[in-house]
Amino acid sequence: MIVSRLLGGAAIGVLSVTAPGYAQTDEIVVTATKREQTLQEVPIAVSVVDDRSIEQSNVQDLFDLQTMVPSLRISQLQNSSQTNFIIRGFGNGANNPGIESSVGVFIDGVYRSRSAAAILDLPVLERVEILRGPQSTLFGKNVSAGAISITTKRPEFEWGGLAEASYGNFDEVIFRGSLTGPISDKLAIRLSGSTNNREGYYTNVIDGTDINERDRWAFRADLLFEPTDSVTFRIIGDYNKIDEVCCGAVQLLNSPATAFAIGGPPPTFLGRTIDPAGDQDFSVAFDAQVRNELTGKGISGQMDWDFGGAQLTSITAYREQSDTSETDADFSGAAIITNPQARDFETFTQEIRLASTGSNTIDWLIGGFYFDENVSSSRDVIFGPDARGYTDGLTTLLGQPGALGTFEAALSLPAGTFFAPGTGVFGDYQMDNVSFSIFGQLDFKVTERLTLSGGVAYLDDKKEVVGTSLLTDALSNINLVQVGFAGAFQTITGLPPTPANIGANPAAAAAATAISTTPCSAMNPPPACNSALAFAPLQFFDPQVNFPNASEDGVFKGDKVTYTLRAAYDVSDWLNAYFTYSKGWKASAVNLSSDGSPPDPVTGLGRAAGPEDVTLYEVGFKAKFDQGYINVAVFDQTIEGFQSNIFIGTGFVLANAGEQSVRGFEVESLWQPAEPLVATFGLTYLDPEYDSFPNAPCASFVGVAPAACVGGAPTFDASGLRPAGISKWSIATSLTYTQPISDTLEMYLRGEFDFQSDVQTVENVPAAVSSRQVENLNVSVGFNWENGFEIQGWMRNALDDQYLIQAFPTTAQQGSFTGYLNEPRTYGVTVRKKF
Repeated sequence: MIVSRLLGGAAIGVLSVTAPGYAQTDEIVVTATKREQTLQEVPIAVSVVDDRSIEQSNVQDLFDLQTMVPSLRISQLQNSSQTNFIIRGFGNGANNPGIESSVGVFIDGVYRSRSAAAILDLPVLERVEILRGPQSTLFGKNVSAGAISITTKRPEFEWGGLAEASYGNFDEVIFRGSLTGPISDKLAIRLSGSTNNREGYYTNVIDGTDINERDRWAFRADLLFEPTDSVTFRIIGDYNKIDEVCCGAVQLLNSPATAFAIGGPPPTFLGRTIDPAGDQDFSVAFDAQVRNELTGKGISGQMDWDFGGAQLTSITAYREQSDTSETDADFSGAAIITNPQARDFETFTQEIRLASTGSNTIDWLIGGFYFDENVSSSRDVIFGPDARGYTDGLTTLLGQPGALGTFEAALSLPAGTFFAPGTGVFGDYQMDNVSFSIFGQLDFKVTERLTLSGGVAYLDDKKEVVGTSLLTDALSNINLVQVGFAGAFQTITGLPPTPANIGANPAAAAAATAISTTPCSAMNPPPACNSALAFAPLQFFDPQVNFPNASEDGVFKGDKVTYTLRAAYDVSDWLNAYFTYSKGWKASAVNLSSDGSPPDPVTGLGRAAGPEDVTLYEVGFKAKFDQGYINVAVFDQTIEGFQSNIFIGTGFVLANAGEQSVRGFEVESLWQPAEPLVATFGLTYLDPEYDSFPNAPCASFVGVAPAACVGGAPTFDASGLRPAGISKWSIATSLTYTQPISDTLEMYLRGEFDFQSDVQTVENVPAAVSSRQVENLNVSVGFNWENGFEIQGWMRNALDDQYLIQAFPTTAQQGSFTGYLNEPRTYGVTVRKKF
């Protein structure tokens, strides 16, 4: 993997040059090892996408990068802040603020702890580096699957800038601008900003409004101060905002019962509009507006001091981020359930490191990283005015009209108690997270051809969590087994079930206990069964326990020593070989949602999941020829305790997968048969497996192994199963043709194709409705003038390929499934002027 990704990144980056592409790979500088090296020198599995490639491909944000890097996947789910980064099939953290991402995102060396802080329009870029495999030794926190490092262009001491405007379908209008220049002979500034507006490509058939629109803007100020030749200071401030109607989801399958309960004729049923399943035509039926707002701001300061032989670097940063969202959680035209959420983050980071400079027999680096974050989160699930009518419709379809009212009367509850509007579950959570790491690395040049590297890091993490969950859903609050016991005991003895009466009648108590857990059926009719158990499917929420509690103190501590061993050998002037053995770690995760409960002592399921431990073996070769190069890499990556978090219909189930691995290989190549033509081809093969998952939650695997979960078993052994959502084959290929038209004008044509083989997107949705295969084509044509003027026409997803990003069980609608679709075909024109 090291070898192929080194050259795979080069294959991407060099497409922007008109000179022979392969000859430029030695000029691409990366900082994957926290020191500047060329792409060919650094023994890391890293791809590099440069600014010109991003411009030629019309990449608007990080989502678009995945079509250029085969092992990178980025998905957006129910709102703009819920973004998931995945490298080599591993990644999590999108749907819960207590579960941090396994892929760290860094912008100008500053760790962005939340994926939402990195999804805005890309600023004035120098390059994007994608590092594969665990990076815990040098990058520290939350990089157990990999890292994405974004480097922006520094201020310059000569006046210059960029002005760019784009117009596309869906009335997309994008403006970007940047201005840089000197304030004095030692102080330079760069100001940049962008706006991005677009109509939505989903249509809400209820009111005709657009969904999945774009309405975002960003501003950034960057100061560079060079008081001496050996000392530099860089201060960056940024502010960004999103205010969008998002996100649409289509019905993949409507169960007959829920579809009729919502769409059937009144007064027995609701008579509401329901989105037809399976058409996937970007139409939805939402009775409530889906909107999300996100604001982020921050400031960072970096100092570099060259002592001569060593350089001291300090990076200090503080960020604030807040987002709110409102989701029509039943995804229908009925007002059954809404899901408002709000999150606030305050994050302080400090990194300091000292590294040798120059070319030495032994190069060294030592440093430390400190992280302090406060998280405030609220997540509510609230019944609407149609909730009671919907559930009454379900009981009618089951042949028990009025069953809820009868049950209310039996419990002496007022009519309309169950599913009353405004009831539900309300969760508020606070998490304080403090972590630090101390790290170091040595690179020993044994001979002119062989370099051995070793790095080690100590990581320490502490989370303190306080959570309050208030369950006001009357039916979910009822212990149906206790209700059945009370009724059976009184029927048998004629006595109320007081402690004294139960103690005095042990035989009757034993018989009542047996009856209380027996569902009614033709084989077990009343009174030998508990008829109250029939209401269990309508108990949409588990009993809630505040946090901390008797079982959990709310404090999670962990520490780990990680390390990396590498060998790089120049077999010849044209062939290099690499080997890497690396250990990675990610600290415990906490379920900051209303579904949390104390951990089960047998299954281990509960509010928290333990750390992730990663082991990587990787070997690769790279060969360079006159017209390009070819790279082959083989890797074996294992994660013990992978933090699995799956939505099951009304909330999330968090659990550690005992051991999950992915084995694979990659082949990537660049071929330049003639100066104007550059072709790249990248192939990734992934073979993932749950090596050990003995206590897999049944609720998370109903689409894979339902037979193993019969009889109400909470868990089963998923060992040996293939994890969902990871395509076996991925291909990313491109072809760029550049042709001078005159002494002052150049034209280019570019095409990219991204392929992912068929895969079931998630374990708890059947493959028949959740399969995904990607065949994505992007094309562009541009004209560049010598004076910096450029005009470009572009089309992304030119084939209008449609596929699922993710699927999930529809909220409170057993047997129904919903999914998020990729963007349709987009096209437009961009005009750009550099000066």
